[in-house]
Amino acid sequence: MHKYLKQHLFSVGCACLLLLTNSFLQVFAATKMADLANALIAKNINLFGQLLMLIFLLWFISFIISFFESYIEESATQDILTDIRNDIATALTEMPESDFQNNPVDYYESYLQNDVNLIQREGVNTFFRIVRFSGNAIFALIALYLYSPILFITAIFLVVLIVLVPRLCKKYLSNGVEEISKANEKFLKYTSSGLHGYETLFVFNALSEIKKLVDTGSSILKKANVHNAIRRSIVDIITSVVNIGSQLIILGITGFLHFKGVLSAGAILSTAELATKVFDSAGIINRYLAQLLSTSGIFAKVSKLKKLVIPDKQKFDLASFPMQFKTLEFRDVSFSYPGSRTTILSHFSYAFTRDNFYKLNGDSGRGKSTLLKLATGQLKPNSGEILLNGININQIPQKVINELIIYLPQKVTIFPYSINYNILLGRKVNLEKLTSIKEKFGIDDSWQYNSLSGGQKQRVALARLIDSTNKLVLLDESFSSIDLKSSQDLLQMFLKDCKTIVLVSHRNNEIGDFPVKNLTLK
Repeated sequence: MHKYLKQHLFSVGCACLLLLTNSFLQVFAATKMADLANALIAKNINLFGQLLMLIFLLWFISFIISFFESYIEESATQDILTDIRNDIATALTEMPESDFQNNPVDYYESYLQNDVNLIQREGVNTFFRIVRFSGNAIFALIALYLYSPILFITAIFLVVLIVLVPRLCKKYLSNGVEEISKANEKFLKYTSSGLHGYETLFVFNALSEIKKLVDTGSSILKKANVHNAIRRSIVDIITSVVNIGSQLIILGITGFLHFKGVLSAGAILSTAELATKVFDSAGIINRYLAQLLSTSGIFAKVSKLKKLVIPDKQKFDLASFPMQFKTLEFRDVSFSYPGSRTTILSHFSYAFTRDNFYKLNGDSGRGKSTLLKLATGQLKPNSGEILLNGININQIPQKVINELIIYLPQKVTIFPYSINYNILLGRKVNLEKLTSIKEKFGIDDSWQYNSLSGGQKQRVALARLIDSTNKLVLLDESFSSIDLKSSQDLLQMFLKDCKTIVLVSHRNNEIGDFPVKNLTLK
């Protein structure tokens, strides 16, 4: 986590400085309690009133500082969490498509939500609490030293004892946090499956299963959190027993020094409060330090994600590779999904060539969508090879493949932004061209991303093919929600601009009278 703290050193440093200033003021106020007690014993009402006002003023200034510190601390915390999310998002964008598909989307959502929340609660927030209580302990120890070196040395010895016990429990606490992280993933898996399967459950009058799935996930989450709470409670009890005993020892020494005439009677009020600050802070710091160290498991999990990056294909000669689609050839390709005994493609060979219109035919489950995903490198064949412009697709960087082959999947994803954003997806296009594209595909400026019909979503998806010239376009049921006449018009427009298309469609009359090469998967 130190990497992210260093990136925001100024704001983190300002928050820490204010926390330490607060600690100093509160400890200074505690030392004045001895003078207050002595003034009371001496029946000096003027001094007593002055000391009361001074203590109140010190605490009032402390409250004002806390206000500004809270603002700076929260701003720094949110900036750090934003950086962590950005790093996770970057790692996801650099992952091979095949690795990304190995896990459900909920798995990656858990990184961005649950794990980041854990880092905030157990990591960043804990760091600032450690700084705060460290300031309390350090300034209180200095004050004890000023009262008597014996109190200081005894306090140091007892602090070591308080710190030592929970440190032995680091692994014990770390396992609890990891258990919660895994439970969060399972919770999302259960609840998400129920919500995503709403339509299926609705058809079979089984919507009550959503509640059962949520209950199952909640039970797993409850069990993990309860176990973690028990772990923390055991450590807290041990620390508290040592803490109380330590405070009584300091009080005993203070009383002994008073009887010897070294300290005034009022000093016991200050040493009592200072001892409380030292030992409570030491116990709290130790507990928080264990929590902070326990986040190492979460960061290790994120680091593991970062390692799943697309390997550099440095030997690929981009200069000699034609950046226009010419051919896509399947040579004796076989494929089956992991864990499945069903072979989707078996010794499949075929060559798709430039300036042709292909239609893939076949019953559901015969591999039409799978073939398109193999063509884009999203899936890897179990055997055989796929050649793009004569080069094995495994040797070509994914970004180069995506420059030559555009795949529109069956499921259209609409992002929670404007329609213009959903068309451009971050690409730079002048307003005139964007307006022309929207007119071509019948997209109205009044459309809202959260109220699109199935046909409107498909028009937006098709409009994303801003520049399909010299590329192979793979359309997987891309017109299924658009009326037949409009589908034929759009397809005709595509064939003028693109020339090379592979279409998957269950509507045979969708292709009209266009010259087409039919490929049937059996």
